[in-house]
Amino acid sequence: MKRLELVRQLLADLLDDYQRFQTIETLLSAQRQAILRFAQPQLESHTDALMQHYRQIHQHAQQRLRGLQQLDLTPDHSGMTQLLIGLAPAAQEHLLKVWRELPTQLQRCQQANRYNQQLLDMQHGLLVDCLPEPDTAAWLYQP
Repeated sequence: MKRLELVRQLLADLLDDYQRFQTIETLLSAQRQAILRFAQPQLESHTDALMQHYRQIHQHAQQRLRGLQQLDLTPDHSGMTQLLIGLAPAAQEHLLKVWRELPTQLQRCQQANRYNQQLLDMQHGLLVDCLPEPDTAAWLYQP
């Protein structure tokens, strides 16, 4: 892949990741509502959609590492920043802002995901506490 094409792909992936994190945040909120409503079909649907976004973001991260190396930049935060600083001023400002906001987006998504996991853990704990014995036949139909 030519240098210009590689840079364009890295920038397109960066913008795509930014949008995906916004979508993930929305999906995590919807997932939380599905957990609270015990809406299993919606919960499964949201979880499947989240997994697709996670896989794509992971793929972009791997491509970014390889792309930065091909451009003789360090495959890390500073390499990507160096790439963005080398862009024309019109694109540079916007893309640097996007790049700097990604960690904050990730943190918000991680926090929402942890909250959803806590809800699931609490629901599981309540269910386990409500069942007097592991064998439901021992209490469900007998006095």
